[in-house]
Amino acid sequence: MGAHRLSGRSFGASVERGLNLSIGMVILAKTLVFAVQFAAMDSFDPVEVSSAAAIIMCVGTVALRCLGRGPSGFDVLLCTVALVVGAWMPRDSVPVAGAADSPIVHLVEPMLVVIAVRRQRAVPAMLLIAALFVTLRWESAGSTDGLVFGLQEAVLICGTAFAALYLVTQMRRASARAEALIASHREVHRAHLSAAEVETTAFLHDDLVPTLLAVGSIPGAAETRSAAGSALARLAGPAHGEDAADVATALRSAAAREMLDVDLVVRGPRTHLPEAVREAMVGAAVEALRNVSRHSGQRHATVTLVRRPTALRIRVEDNGAGFAGTPGVGIRVAIVGRMESIGATARISGTPGAGTVVELVWRGRLVSRLLGMAPEHDRLIRAAVIDPGRVALRAVAILAAGYLATAALLTIDVPLQPWSYGGAAVIAVVVVLLTRAMSRGPLHPAALLLVGGVPAVVLLVALPSVSPDGLGGTESWLIEFSALPALATAWVISVRMVLLLLVPNAVVITLVALDKGATAVDLPHILFVQPLNALFVAVIVAVCRRAGRVLTEPGASPSTAWARAVRVALGPTLRPVVAALRSVGDDTAAPGPGPGLLAQAVRDCLYLPGPEHEALRAELDALRRTGAQVDTILPEPPPATRTLAAALGAVRRFGPSHVTVSGNADEATVVIVPGPPPEVVERLPRQLPVAWQVDADPEACVITGPPDLATLIRRGDRQPAPG
Repeated sequence: MGAHRLSGRSFGASVERGLNLSIGMVILAKTLVFAVQFAAMDSFDPVEVSSAAAIIMCVGTVALRCLGRGPSGFDVLLCTVALVVGAWMPRDSVPVAGAADSPIVHLVEPMLVVIAVRRQRAVPAMLLIAALFVTLRWESAGSTDGLVFGLQEAVLICGTAFAALYLVTQMRRASARAEALIASHREVHRAHLSAAEVETTAFLHDDLVPTLLAVGSIPGAAETRSAAGSALARLAGPAHGEDAADVATALRSAAAREMLDVDLVVRGPRTHLPEAVREAMVGAAVEALRNVSRHSGQRHATVTLVRRPTALRIRVEDNGAGFAGTPGVGIRVAIVGRMESIGATARISGTPGAGTVVELVWRGRLVSRLLGMAPEHDRLIRAAVIDPGRVALRAVAILAAGYLATAALLTIDVPLQPWSYGGAAVIAVVVVLLTRAMSRGPLHPAALLLVGGVPAVVLLVALPSVSPDGLGGTESWLIEFSALPALATAWVISVRMVLLLLVPNAVVITLVALDKGATAVDLPHILFVQPLNALFVAVIVAVCRRAGRVLTEPGASPSTAWARAVRVALGPTLRPVVAALRSVGDDTAAPGPGPGLLAQAVRDCLYLPGPEHEALRAELDALRRTGAQVDTILPEPPPATRTLAAALGAVRRFGPSHVTVSGNADEATVVIVPGPPPEVVERLPRQLPVAWQVDADPEACVITGPPDLATLIRRGDRQPAPG
């Protein structure tokens, strides 16, 4: 699990932040549409202007707060004030249900903010807002028309708001599961790290140090070769506990088994591969690494792993002997044959004396990728909501209930709409077929033809039967109903594809509206709802996919904790240690002081652990490489040793033969035997860090001072003394 998930903002808070941003953008867009339509009016009086300004100020403030720190109960109040002001704005006549000048444009805003603010008992608050709206509509109209229109509009918006609440509830449930899993992984990770630190300490002391000493004294012995191979395998990570589904882990383990020095470059997020594809790709890449080990004459290779949602590319290259002509039978069977069996490609090229390049490329279904139906989308959403078809059907059913209830209430004051009812039935059948297919498995690309074509044809046939006055109101409820197939498939396809599927609907709606005499100013009000609903659903789905990614990621494994513990323990010493161990397998190791110095450096890593002592470890190693005998007596290392390291650097410059370092958290002592010449003693105080003192004679020189001056000053234990 990435470090960003183990610290910083919690996953749940991040999810709520995404929800607030989406609601803020929706409210801001609605406010802009309202402002543009109000500005396009032929005439207005001061009361209208002041009312519109109050609405824009209230709702705009809420939008900005959602985009900023997040909404609160105060923002629900602001949106409710905007709703009241919108209902009491002076009008020449009662606006029909759903019209652009109806207060319905301000009804969804407080409901969305309630969803964002209240995790529990949001429904009563939303029903109270709907009841207030109906009452205001009735009172401001002063007739039963206002009551009827208010009921029609409230039912329509309640369907939309309750569907949004259902979707957000699903998102929050997935988020809670992901948050619980992250907490569990964090605890497991800590336990693994603690165990790995103990195991690493034992390995360094009991195995690695003796092995390095053996490499320096008897590198050709069979026991040394066996010990070096075992230590090298342990440094690469234990075989148990590895995540076999991770291609990078498999390649790293294969390189360690072949005792290769591999630079592994990984790009892109982790890709979920079919089992057969993963096995073939890893098998072919491992065979390429074996060829590097056996035939290239080199122990170094570069492996590049490029991961995409529906594609994977592995490139193995070396600078070894290369080859001329065509690849041998082994390569054709073990690499090319494996790739052909899964529909992938393998390109192998070699130049004598200039190395070999093996490139393995697998791509998923091209059509599905272009249509935004990547297998990764489907896998992650199913991990978050288990059955996206069922969730989509329930959300769409809530929306449809609101639309159909509005259609039923329309029969009070408008004639029946048989064409709209028939079109809604056709769309409902399409939705049921789609959601059932989504429940069974990944959606077939051909299904998008239904989503993009059938609703557009239904609108083309049924929408002309709507009266010109009702086209921009609730009489045209079929416009919103026709978006239901796209909203259902938003769970398994990309947002760009959802918006593209709505384009045929938008074209038909625009043509019919213009034919009925609608103006350009009226079009945003008519066309706005479909993409707005689609974007809101897409945000919910995107958050669920994020939760799915967390739920499908493996927890911290013992091997991961081991690798981290080794890296932390050895730091920069790890690379030369690995090189020394590999030299045994390459038969290039020769007796000498190098491995012995590395053994002492590993001891330093044990007794002076962590990055805070890295500078001191480097100075001790540098002193030993000058030929000096160095002894360290630090029962409890100070919190930091940067100043002590600087003092040893000054000592190293005059080439001492024996140096003993001792001390505690407050004071460190460095004894140099024999003492340096008088001219060095005279010069030494000026080269030492501040607060260090020198006491020298010909037999020995003793210098003392704080191991880390900055730490002591922060603690207030000691003020720096003049050097």
